[in-house]
Amino acid sequence: MRLGVKEREILRERVSTFKEKNPTFKKSDIVKHFMSEGYARTTVYNTLERLSATSSFADKKKLGRPSSWTAARKVKLKRLTNNRKDVSQRKLARKFDVDVSTICRQLSKMQIKHHKREKAPNYTPEQRKRARIRSRKLYEYLNSTGKCVIMDDEKYFTWQSTNRTGYYTSDKKTCPDDVRFAGESKFPKKVLMWVAISERGMSKALIRESGSEAINKTIYIRECLEKRLLPFIKKHHSDANYIFWPDLAPAHKAKDTVKWMSENINFVRVEDNPPNVPQARPIEDFWGCLSQKVYEGGWEATSDQQLINRIEAKLKEFDRDFFFRLMSTTKTRLRTIAVRGVLAPFKN
Repeated sequence: MRLGVKEREILRERVSTFKEKNPTFKKSDIVKHFMSEGYARTTVYNTLERLSATSSFADKKKLGRPSSWTAARKVKLKRLTNNRKDVSQRKLARKFDVDVSTICRQLSKMQIKHHKREKAPNYTPEQRKRARIRSRKLYEYLNSTGKCVIMDDEKYFTWQSTNRTGYYTSDKKTCPDDVRFAGESKFPKKVLMWVAISERGMSKALIRESGSEAINKTIYIRECLEKRLLPFIKKHHSDANYIFWPDLAPAHKAKDTVKWMSENINFVRVEDNPPNVPQARPIEDFWGCLSQKVYEGGWEATSDQQLINRIEAKLKEFDRDFFFRLMSTTKTRLRTIAVRGVLAPFKN
């Protein structure tokens, strides 16, 4: 075991004290005593040799070429890197006339680490203010009434994952092309899925094949709300102790849609709906979990029907406990936005 500077100094002092208290002990006896405490034989012998040459327990200050990294250079490097984006270590190395490894080492000593920028919605000051006010209002409503939140959303699933995962190989030249390269189409084939969820479960999903018409207000009312959301509410929320929280997509806030919802269900009205707050909507996390299951192991589809079958099979793996845990975070997320701002949930 290699001893640090402080540990070596403590050992020297202890050995010196032990010698004074036991003047009749031979050098081998002293070595055996400290070896029984776990010290290496060579370490104890070297300590005895050191004490015979000098009475000082402290190491001498080592001499060498002084570091070129003065306090001023460190301050300058920190100013050029800390809390800044798009910083190049190569350019910094040229600026300071040192190797890139030196810049990397100095940043490490200052505990300045590189992080990938996180995705988040882009807000104007007015949007930030409106999102916070409406999030607080919705949080206080849910907290006072104890109503269960139902939310819906749509997502596109492509035939293969859009995330570029890595691969292992001993030789890139002999690695199969389908492993090494992630092929990209200019217009990838994809299916569109809509679903509604609450802490009590999930509605029947709407899945539309490639080339189908996008979900407009007519399709949203007929296929999503009437055929899927309403039966889900009647089955799982017959006590009417719920509030439906759609996002502010055009089809969701159209006059005909609002009219239908006013006549049939309890919902968060447009003027009270927090704008552009996916971080407050747990259904976004549901999409991430579903995508992981669908594309697990690098799975790829060869047809729309194969992808639809895969999605439907993976949907069966989600149980009621999953949705209860997921949706139970809604109020906390809204409160975090109301108190700390729209980007606060991303920092947790």
